[in-house]
Amino acid sequence: MSSKNEAFSNAVSQYLTYTKMPWGKLFYLTAWNQIDSHLESFKKSILDIGCGFGVTSLEYSRRGCQVTGIDPTPEMLRIAQEDTEREGLTTTFINADFQSASRLADRYDSIFCHNILEYVEDPRGFIKRIGDKQHEHGMLSLIAHNPAAKIMKKAIVNKDPEEALASIGNTREYSSIIQTDLTVYSIDEIKKWLRECGYEVQNTYGIHNVYGYITDNEIKQDEAWNDKIVKLEMELGKLQPFKDIALFTHYIATKRR
Repeated sequence: MSSKNEAFSNAVSQYLTYTKMPWGKLFYLTAWNQIDSHLESFKKSILDIGCGFGVTSLEYSRRGCQVTGIDPTPEMLRIAQEDTEREGLTTTFINADFQSASRLADRYDSIFCHNILEYVEDPRGFIKRIGDKQHEHGMLSLIAHNPAAKIMKKAIVNKDPEEALASIGNTREYSSIIQTDLTVYSIDEIKKWLRECGYEVQNTYGIHNVYGYITDNEIKQDEAWNDKIVKLEMELGKLQPFKDIALFTHYIATKRR
């Protein structure tokens, strides 16, 4: 195996491990809880862009939604398909890049785009293409890294004030989870793009509001403690100033006419 292929395989394995750890599970539970407060009217058909291992796709398939997951990584989709078949679900998975996919339905009631915007070359254009696949008044769930948290983590978790200072105004970052570079965008930027592309932002939420600043991973394995932090995170994600410093910002928007 070449070093490049080995690095990619390691990144896929590390990401799969993340989805099974308490912090990964908390990410999904929080996102679903925030989606569910808006989803009731939009749950017939769902497009999950960048579905990865299908964690969210399968969750909403279990609830009876018609879900299509799309991702360019066959190794991830193979695992997602195996889980789908094992559970007897009808989730549809497409191995393609969203920007070049040709097998998508004309419109979807709800679209999920979680931690994808940071990796595309033209984020505003990407949102515009998402809108082209969205029913009028349909719901968009978009999650992106929060640039404020990038600086906070360097100062608090890494205890590196010099690096935190150097990060101010710097939009480039490195994801240790999938081992690649990404670009972070401000909340105001993303809201502006959403409005320009025909969306009305209904609300923003935080994910990993204080959890991401807790460095004791051992206590995160404690089930009783974990139950308590989940309840706390669910509440903090709705409130300022806590959601303003969350690791991830969750935008819920609806498509205008």
